[in-house]
This record gives sequence, structure tokens and C-alpha cells, in this order.
Amino acid sequence: MSRRAQSSDAAAARTDPLVLALVGALGLLTLAFVIAGNGDIGLAIAPLALALVVLGAVRAPLRHSLLVLGFLCLTLECPSDVPASGKWRSPLYTVGALLLNHLNVTIPVKALFFSGGDVALVLLAATWIVRRLTRSQIDVRGQVPPAPPMRSAALLCLVAVFVVWGYGLLREGADVRFSLWQVNRVIYMPCLFLLYCAGIRGPEDSRALGIALLVAALVRALLAAYVRHLFPNLDEVPHATSHADSMLFAEALLLVVVVFVERPTRRNLLVALLALPVLTWGMIANNRRLVWIELLTALPVLYLVTPSTPAKKRIARALAVALPLLTLYVAVGWNSSSRPFQPVHAIRSVMDSANDRSTLWRDLENYDLYYTIKKNPVLGTGFGHGYIELIRLPDISRAFELYRFSPHNSILGLLAFAGFFGFAALWLMIPLGVFFAVRSYRFSTDPRDRVAALVSVCIFVAYVVHCYGDLGLGTATSLFTVAPALALVAKLAVATGAWPLPSRRPVGSPADAH
Repeated sequence: MSRRAQSSDAAAARTDPLVLALVGALGLLTLAFVIAGNGDIGLAIAPLALALVVLGAVRAPLRHSLLVLGFLCLTLECPSDVPASGKWRSPLYTVGALLLNHLNVTIPVKALFFSGGDVALVLLAATWIVRRLTRSQIDVRGQVPPAPPMRSAALLCLVAVFVVWGYGLLREGADVRFSLWQVNRVIYMPCLFLLYCAGIRGPEDSRALGIALLVAALVRALLAAYVRHLFPNLDEVPHATSHADSMLFAEALLLVVVVFVERPTRRNLLVALLALPVLTWGMIANNRRLVWIELLTALPVLYLVTPSTPAKKRIARALAVALPLLTLYVAVGWNSSSRPFQPVHAIRSVMDSANDRSTLWRDLENYDLYYTIKKNPVLGTGFGHGYIELIRLPDISRAFELYRFSPHNSILGLLAFAGFFGFAALWLMIPLGVFFAVRSYRFSTDPRDRVAALVSVCIFVAYVVHCYGDLGLGTATSLFTVAPALALVAKLAVATGAWPLPSRRPVGSPADAH
């Protein structure tokens, strides 16, 4: 027997007990979860899923792990979103709860105050650090560096989070528990952005990210349609999946439109003909008015960003011809309750608080937020403090005890809690992302890069609208669409020359002598 064969046998002999021990531990852990969950299948497969995640994270490139994690976070149900208004649960509900909710909500162990997603992100970050320390090339090959201002904005955001948090805790009357929830809303975005910068290579990964976004939206749209089929009564189930899906549906629809406009091929036309009806069906079934506002805001932005072309001129002429019909449609549907006029209902409900109690609530809440900003314009209240209720709103603390600390209008909320300077530091990544996306679009010659830039603009616009109109900060949908888009445009700007990096002079060059 050769020495190589002998060493292989010796390694196998050393490894077998370890493998057996790990398999045995996995079996015991699965049995414990089955007992704790009273036979819940989602809880029972959680240890195996976790083992596969760990194995995949250790062996796969970081970009692949992030792609899988992002897809799962976009498609699985988050219990805090109250999917299907709590009337229906999918077979994977428990898996979503373990990934997206605090583990102690599902597993009765108080120390598990973090989510499965937190564990996955820490694992991925640790894997990347180990690879850097060991100089592994698995996440280095083909990497385009991100534009330095984006990375600086992310680090500034992290610093601002702790400054606003510390300032709030030092002020009298701070609530430490609620301050943790406020920090939780804002700290993930810069961390995820930095992780995606480490993982994705650059523009070449935009196609995979776009496909994952579209497939996730189609899955959720079909799920929304199925739930609406089960519960057609809107009073019984106001939303079929979740509020956050409004952003996902709008982004996917805009993605399909942008891809076809930039590359009007037969294949892209077929994708549009198949995907757009499903996405529209999902938006109608989910019954969230904000999705229409996001679309109506993003489409004019796209029109302004893109250069004048014959196709664009034809669209402008078609809109001018259709304007009387659109006006008639809005006028007829303004007071109609028919389903074909649902987009008009959404617009009216947002504009007319006398016609919609939810809009009235938001108007009153916005006034309270405005008053809070006026009282503390520069530094804000700091985290750990709620907005001032100058106008006393109905007490909903039993259903949502965080309502004064996490208002519907996330943008005014950040202004109230962080003040002008804190808000600028916390929010800087978004306008910078728009800047780099638009600039990259102008510099791009490859249709793939132009699509990536335009879709990123759409994602940022939809995110801003969602944050202004609803609880947009910190949701899984926001994080796993905006963070990769920010990382993508940061690298796209460098790859296209929209933000060229300064050339590095070799050490000892004549310029160094001066």
C-alpha cells in the first residue's frame, strides 16, 4: 500500500468519529425540536436546515450564500408582518419564524433573543473574516472595489446609530428596551451593505440578483392570489401577504419594464407577458394602496433619468392622447367601489383623510412628528424616546406598544429621533446610491449595466416612498433589496468609470521623493 493511501486511511479513521458525533448531535437536536414543537414539521427540519446553511456558508462563495439567504428572507413569512392578517399560514410558516423572528418566540428559551437570520449573517461575516485572514481567494477573484464614498457613508451611518442611541439614553426618561428596537431598525442596512460589498463581485452579479428578486416577487404574488381566493372578503383579510410586499411587487414590475425597454428582445417580451399579469394580480390581491403610489412615483423618475429617444417620444405622445381617458377613468372611479377602479381608490385614500381612517391616523401622527421635530430640530430626542403626542391618538399600545417609537412615517420618525444632523448621517447612503446609480447609467455602454443602474434607482425610490408611507425601516424586504442594490451601484460606478479610483503609484516612484 502506498504512503498516500495509508495517510488517506488514517485521515478517514480520524474523521469518522467526528462525523458520527456531529450526525448524532444533529439527530438529538432534531428530536428535541420535535418534542418542543409538538411535532411541528417546520421546527423539526430547522436543525437540518441550519446544518446545511453552515456547511454551505463555509464552502460556497459569499455571494452565493447571500443570494440564497436574501431569497429566503424575501419569500418566507415573517410573523411580525402578520401575513394573511393572521387567518392562514403556509407549511413553511415556522421556518420563516425561525429565520425572521426572534428565536425565543418559537423556542421557549429566553436567551434566544436573536433571529435565525442574525445567526446566518454573523456566520457569513465570520466566514469572510477567516477567509481574509487565511488569504483565501474564493471571495477575491473578479472583485470590483466599491466607490469609497459609499463605504464611508455606511461607516458614518454606523457611528451615527451609536451616537444617537447614546444621546437618547443620557436624556431623562429613556426607555432602554424600546431604544433597542429603534436601533434594530437602522443598524442592519449599513452592515448588510458592507457584507454585500464583500460578497458580490460587481456588475456581473446583477443578473443573478435580478432573477432572485423577480422569482421571489412572483412566488409572493401567487401566494397573495391564493390567499385572496381563500378569503375574498377584504374586511376579514385586508392584506393577503404583508405590507412589505408592496415594495417587492413594485420593484419586480419595474425590473421587468426596464429590462424590456433597455433590451426589447423576444425573450424579454415573453418574460414581460408572463410576469406582469402575475405581479399585477398579486398587487390587487394584496390590497395595499402604497404599491400604486410607489409605481406612480418611480415611473416619472425613470422617465426623467433616461435620455430622449424615439421610443420615449412615442410614449409621451401616447400619454398625451390617453390623458383625457385617464382623467375620465379617475373621475368615474373617484366615488366608485368597483374593483376595476382599485388604483383610483388607492390614490383617493392617500389624498383624502376624510374618506379613510388610516390616512387620518397618519395625518395626525405626522403632525405629532412635525411637532416633535420642531421642539428638537438639531439633535432630536435620541433613541429611547417616543414622539410627542400633541394630538392624542387612540391608544393602540396593546396591539403595537412601539407605536410612538416606531411611527408609520419612518422618515419623519428618523428626523424626530435623530435630528437634522443625525438624520443626514443615517440617511446619506440612499441619496448617494441614487447619485451613483444615475451617474453609472450615464456612463454605461453595456445594456446589462444600464438595466442594473435603472432598477437600482427604482428600488431606492420605492424604498423612500415605502418609508414615508409605512413602516419601511428594518423590514426583510427593505434590507434584502436595498442593501444589495447599494452595493451593486457602488461597484458599478467604479466598473463603468462613473467614479474612477485614484491610481496607486508604486512605492519609490519619483513623485514620492518630493
